[in-house]
Amino acid sequence: MRIILGLLFSVQVFGQETFEVNQIRLQKKISCTAVKDQSMSSTCWSFASTSFLEAEMIRKGIPVVDLSEMYIARLSYLNKINKHLQEQGKTFFTPGGQFHDVVKVVKANGLLPEIEYSGKPVPGTNHDHSELDTLLKYYVKDLVTQKVTHLNHQQSRYVDSVLDVYLGVVPKDFFYKGKKYDAVSFAKKVVQLNMEDYVEITSYTHHPMYTGVILEDPYNWSKDKYYNVPYVDFVEITNQALAHQFSIGWDGDITERGFDYANGTAMEGRKIPNLEKYRNRSFLDSVSTIDHMMHIVGVGQDHFKNKWYYVKNSWGTTNTTKGYLFMDADYFAIKTVAIIIHKNAIPPKIRKKMGL
Repeated sequence: MRIILGLLFSVQVFGQETFEVNQIRLQKKISCTAVKDQSMSSTCWSFASTSFLEAEMIRKGIPVVDLSEMYIARLSYLNKINKHLQEQGKTFFTPGGQFHDVVKVVKANGLLPEIEYSGKPVPGTNHDHSELDTLLKYYVKDLVTQKVTHLNHQQSRYVDSVLDVYLGVVPKDFFYKGKKYDAVSFAKKVVQLNMEDYVEITSYTHHPMYTGVILEDPYNWSKDKYYNVPYVDFVEITNQALAHQFSIGWDGDITERGFDYANGTAMEGRKIPNLEKYRNRSFLDSVSTIDHMMHIVGVGQDHFKNKWYYVKNSWGTTNTTKGYLFMDADYFAIKTVAIIIHKNAIPPKIRKKMGL
């Protein structure tokens, strides 16, 4: 059964499509894997990141693998616990995360295919992390109160046992297409993506340009740096990447009224004369925050010839656009906090300024 599932996924790749929704026509779509459903879990960052990595495999001609989101979420949870204890509660401890959290897991712990680690101890169920998140939240809070800075052996075993119950036991090794792997060798020999090739880029004028900056975002609990570029470069990087078959990870805000997932659109709806200035003020005032991650896989155009980005979500396929949505250029300009991209997708003149 596992082999059959793997083969089915390998051909479930979506290329160019043409259709219209709300008078927006999809013009270009980059090949990507099927939409999934994170259900009752705060793991959009893991779903969007694995979707992005799977699309990168397709782009590079590597046989695509359905990657396990929950393996990444599990290992990242452990990283967050350790950091939270070291900082004695000063970091933001939630099940949320960002792309650099995925990078850390892949580098240190590798990757698993979904067929080996679904994160669903009971097959056929949906992800539901409400109890898991609550248990770990109060356990870690209690450890901080006790001034614990590192998990001892007993505490580590308890955390692992909780994760085992709610997500399943991680296999030490497994067979994939007749060959034996562990998570590290699987990432290296099957997935074959170099995590050093991927960068997170942002654009805010209160930080110096063309250098690494630490965004004032609570989900950046590890204080990782983003490359900061002018807004005009930020948009050019995005558009040029999509034009050359590179998909993009999207970090941003979906709490606005203009975000209408049911009807498949995210639009600003107002005419804002200075998007860059408004974008920066919106972030500094915490009006725009990172509360969701998705995967940009194409572009569309409406009958007024306005650009729309075609975005893959991880909330299942029940909306009018079967799990996708169209995001207008103004919403992207204001509500996109950061993008994740392959270095080679960045135009050479901009890349040179970034020192990449």
